[in-house]
Amino acid sequence: MKAILTTKMVEGSPVKDHVLNMMSYLNELNILGVAIDKESQVEMILQTLPNSFQQFHLNYNMNKMDLSLAKLLNELTTVESIIKQQTPPSVAYMVGKPVASLSKLDKSQKKKKVVQGCGTRRCYRWRG
Repeated sequence: MKAILTTKMVEGSPVKDHVLNMMSYLNELNILGVAIDKESQVEMILQTLPNSFQQFHLNYNMNKMDLSLAKLLNELTTVESIIKQQTPPSVAYMVGKPVASLSKLDKSQKKKKVVQGCGTRRCYRWRG
């Protein structure tokens, strides 16, 4: 029972694998004599889904859908394919000025010469 209550689907992982895993947990509970009605089983599975399935969960509750676990699996697989089609692939773009290379920094550091005896602070004199 603890596994059912603590399991959460990771965003981007296959919904089919997750639902089958949850169904196996529910089956184990049934074998152990724990009676959970069909609607509660479906609701328990829906609670473990990530936010990308929130619209489906809302539609399920608003339309008072009556789904078996097998039909739920098929519906969620369909929803997953729709979500994947709607979500563009993520691409990282770099915006801004390029950072000076390390070799350029080394050259500018070579132009400086530390002057000793210039008080308490280090003084720099630029080489011509």
